[in-house]
Amino acid sequence: MQNKLIKKFLSFSYGSVGGAVIAFITTMLTTRILQPEEFGKASMFMLLVSIAMIVAVFGTDQAFVRFFYEEDEKKRGALLYNCLKVSFIILAPVLLVLVLIRVELLNFLFSEYKITIFIAILIAVVTQVFYRFGTLVIRMQQKGNIYSILEILNKAFILVGVLVFYLILGNSYEILIYSTVISFIFLVIFLLYSQKGYWNLDNATVTDTQHSKYEIFNFSYPLVLTTAVMWIFEGVDKFAIIHWSNYNELGLYSAAFKIIGLLSIMKMAFTTFWTPVAYELFEKDPSKTSHFTTVSKIVSFFMLLVAVIVIMMKDIIIMLLGDSYEDSSLMLSFLIFIPIMYTISETTVIGINFYKKVKWHVVIVTIACIVNIIGNWLLVPNFGGIGASISTGISYVLFFTLRTVISLHYYKVDYGLKKVYTSTAILVAFASYTLLPYHMIHEKIIGVVTMVLIILIYSKDLKEIIKFRKMPSR
Repeated sequence: MQNKLIKKFLSFSYGSVGGAVIAFITTMLTTRILQPEEFGKASMFMLLVSIAMIVAVFGTDQAFVRFFYEEDEKKRGALLYNCLKVSFIILAPVLLVLVLIRVELLNFLFSEYKITIFIAILIAVVTQVFYRFGTLVIRMQQKGNIYSILEILNKAFILVGVLVFYLILGNSYEILIYSTVISFIFLVIFLLYSQKGYWNLDNATVTDTQHSKYEIFNFSYPLVLTTAVMWIFEGVDKFAIIHWSNYNELGLYSAAFKIIGLLSIMKMAFTTFWTPVAYELFEKDPSKTSHFTTVSKIVSFFMLLVAVIVIMMKDIIIMLLGDSYEDSSLMLSFLIFIPIMYTISETTVIGINFYKKVKWHVVIVTIACIVNIIGNWLLVPNFGGIGASISTGISYVLFFTLRTVISLHYYKVDYGLKKVYTSTAILVAFASYTLLPYHMIHEKIIGVVTMVLIILIYSKDLKEIIKFRKMPSR
């Protein structure tokens, strides 16, 4: 019988795989409908909504995750509402600021002001807050099947929305905006109904929870600083392209980012499954680290192999987007480090999270952000989106390093770091080679060699990875 961990992972991942397939079809469709400039504008909408939502949540989502298993099971709904109350205190001024700067903001992002776009932004921010907490309720209960259904519905609604709004509005960036907002509305309704026990309004009146609103706020506010710097870290590449290049280059970069986003779905599938499981394992027996060692090695090995395959296949993948996006392929080689290094770091950052040393996240993101800003300043003016991809990719390698080193200070786990860094160095060399003028056959040969080297590096661990399937159930 398969281990329960693997069953849980599969229950979370099939929706991510199905969602990734639908998302890829949507990306191919929209890149053939929209010119790179329009596609770039649509990407700025999602960046703005994500930033506004993260401010409004104020780190209380992470407090909900951290305190979930510590709270009495019957009062976890009350914990949810305590987190929401703090969040909505912040949401009100966020919406007010958006209203006050709406004209200047939309002119900066889209080179025009439309009241319908602004209303869509407000709706998207509010629904995103509910969506964030709704998905966390499912994740922390480890209900993988419901989460997978949610992922598939999300991508399906957006695909249908793109087709419907294209028939109404034509080839405008607005079709992506409206389809995304409609999707969020339907998903929030689904979440509130499917987990109505947690969302029962009676939970909002419970006062004797283990974790008060003050404790939630005290845990959350350092994460807000982290989040604030994280916006800059994740958005500086796009703003740099707008400043030093143009919307066409941003569209090409955003298209490459969409492909990387499909891998980010894989990242989300893993972290969605792993975060609650890791906390539960730690609460049961902090001294037992073998689970964390094995999972980290599995994730590192497979994610590095995925990176090699994507780089080898990048020209074919981008070809599916249409001729207008051909130049996006070169940007994939280093953008691949975003989901790869982030996912691996989720297995090595646990020491910081277990011991609630969340202030370190501010330091980590700040250092990585400064490096990324400098990198974009140096590279984007001369190399456009390719320069942005190099800077961002290397910054994520640093991000992984900082998370891991600081985590190990609090919680000692053997992550096999020599193998991770050796394989990463080989991957960086391969990615760098693909940016040079080359013959496609040569790239494929070097890609195969890179893959073989990584397999050889992890050869002794492959038996351990296979044995993981036979681990006794928890």
